[in-house]
Amino acid sequence: MLLASSSVWSSDFGNLGLIKSPSARVSPDATLSATLSFDEVADIYNISYQATPWLEGTFRYSVFDPRKERSEARDANRDRSYGIKLRLLQERARVPQVAVGIRDLLGTGIWEGEYLVASKRVGSFDINLGLGWGRLGSRGGISNPLAVLGDGFEARPASGTGGDFGGESRGSSFFRGDVGFFGGLSYQLSQRPIKLLLEYSGDNYAREVRLGTVDKPSPLNMGLEWQALADTSVTVSWLRGDSIGINLSTRLNTKSNPPKKASARFYSSSEPRSLSQAPESLDLSSWYDRLLYDYERSGLRLHSATLRPGASSARVEISNDSYALTGDAVQRALSLAEVHLPSRVSTLDVLLRENSYIAPTLEYRLERVTTDLRQLNKLTGSSRSSVKESSSRLHILEGRTNPKPSNATNYGYPKVNFGADLATRIQLMDPDAPLAGQIYAKLSARASLADNLDIWAVYGQDIYNDFSTDRVSNSIIQRVRSDVNRYLVEGQSGLDQLYIEYRKSATPSLHYRAYAGILEAMYGGAGIEVLYAPFKSRVAVGATINALRQRGFEKNFEFLDYKTVTGYLSLFYATPFYNVDAAVHAGRYLGKDTGYTFEARRTFDSGFSLGGFFTRTNVSAEEFGEGSFDKGLFFRIPFNGLLPGNTRSAYTTILRPLERDGGRRLEDFSGSLWFNQRSVRYDTLDRQKKRMVP
Repeated sequence: MLLASSSVWSSDFGNLGLIKSPSARVSPDATLSATLSFDEVADIYNISYQATPWLEGTFRYSVFDPRKERSEARDANRDRSYGIKLRLLQERARVPQVAVGIRDLLGTGIWEGEYLVASKRVGSFDINLGLGWGRLGSRGGISNPLAVLGDGFEARPASGTGGDFGGESRGSSFFRGDVGFFGGLSYQLSQRPIKLLLEYSGDNYAREVRLGTVDKPSPLNMGLEWQALADTSVTVSWLRGDSIGINLSTRLNTKSNPPKKASARFYSSSEPRSLSQAPESLDLSSWYDRLLYDYERSGLRLHSATLRPGASSARVEISNDSYALTGDAVQRALSLAEVHLPSRVSTLDVLLRENSYIAPTLEYRLERVTTDLRQLNKLTGSSRSSVKESSSRLHILEGRTNPKPSNATNYGYPKVNFGADLATRIQLMDPDAPLAGQIYAKLSARASLADNLDIWAVYGQDIYNDFSTDRVSNSIIQRVRSDVNRYLVEGQSGLDQLYIEYRKSATPSLHYRAYAGILEAMYGGAGIEVLYAPFKSRVAVGATINALRQRGFEKNFEFLDYKTVTGYLSLFYATPFYNVDAAVHAGRYLGKDTGYTFEARRTFDSGFSLGGFFTRTNVSAEEFGEGSFDKGLFFRIPFNGLLPGNTRSAYTTILRPLERDGGRRLEDFSGSLWFNQRSVRYDTLDRQKKRMVP
């Protein structure tokens, strides 16, 4: 998943550019980058994502006057900000690339600035020239040309455009006030991964001069960029004529599909027991028993099958336990079915089941081969060249059940599985402790009472923990989340979850789950979530209701007095643009406030997903406090590309600028069914048809 060598890297502000100035360049689609810049003025931590081929987004956290303790710093700010860049024109032979951007979209406006910039490659040079507003144009230049659109563009508001408590849009200041120039160039050394940088900065650092952290800054910056690895660069700069800066940048291409991994190698159970290692209890005369045994060794679960005497069509009901892509699981299932099904069978229906829910059905026209059986049994997971590779033999149909199967598997419920992993909890961007974390042993258990009924338990045993309760919540509304550090300190070891869950599909389009117990570290209770998602429809609706009580801080079986009921109606839309899914949830939140949440996620067949969300409720910005309203980013990073075998495991996290109390809900128990079903949705499976054909 690494990017090929690239000639353009991130500026100190996370977006592509020179040193401090942006360029019109954008990354390849779906590139995730992390940039750390260290400077006497501020250390800046950036996460940027190329959300579409023409839109780049950046989230940054800035620690000002970073070489001093906060209590002694002249500039004690810890600032969070968002930036966007929109490509307007793509570079051609005689046309430069042009982009427009906003450096500080939400927040205090400490880094506020907007720009219009053009970039053009000439031989080994990449030349940039831009117009800047706000800080990017603070060295002066010309009157605002946008004043022709109205007098409001002539002057820039002095302050407060991000709201009294920060976190709100600065729309009233965008592209307003006088305009300045910035620009520069880079020179790529031939035959070496080194680039020379020179720029003229439009930022006069008036704020930092006033605070005394810099003195008479020069507009010239120069640097040397070294591409240390294909996906990593290091830049050393001489900044403002008085100090050294360092930039570390790394990238990841999240779009590339994972390669097909070889499935487990084994001799089919159609071979003699001496080769297949089939147990004596396995009835080798039964095609179902042979198929069941080979499915289980391949990471599939065979629930039931139907094949009537003399029939030329068969049906199998399976679930995917191991494969990151459902298409790879189906390909393995079809390959093994060709080995074990009687030769008269020409059509096979694969009924998918996802977490006990009904998923679409795949109808496959078998193209049986007449080679020696031993050849068929040499299954490595790769396609056989003797079989025509065409997805035209495979059709995706509406899901259905297998009500009266001729064969079914008794998995011997109840049964219990245990797990033990090392896990981490990370807290970023607290003003007093920008980085805090815990390493703990995550002990888990799952007691399966039936196919769709489970008891889940998770216990965390602390190993290392540097969370602190020194910063007490100043929330003036119910502290439904802002006391999280008390749970991380007083309950550093404790019970994270212990609940029972029932999952079912009433129809192929109507799914629900019910749950009760200790649902997460801070809340216990009971609830139900319902999802109506018609086959092939891009629109779905859902509803969630939870009756909750806040847990004690030691994460045992004690509860606090606070009780609440949350409930949401949800509308989901699978957009036809770049695999972006959007959702709106409206209802009552943990703090008994009411409002709505909007979220959007882009998901790739690799399993990587990234998105953002915001929530507005009847809690005012003053009541909410710093940040004004809840917002954040969602990440899902699959392990399949990092581990040797096939796995569906992934690391999922939500990154929030602040832990506040307005607009908060149970993330895993509110409107999540639709997103969790994404891997078996029609539009996802349709894109994977070529991977499914044996």
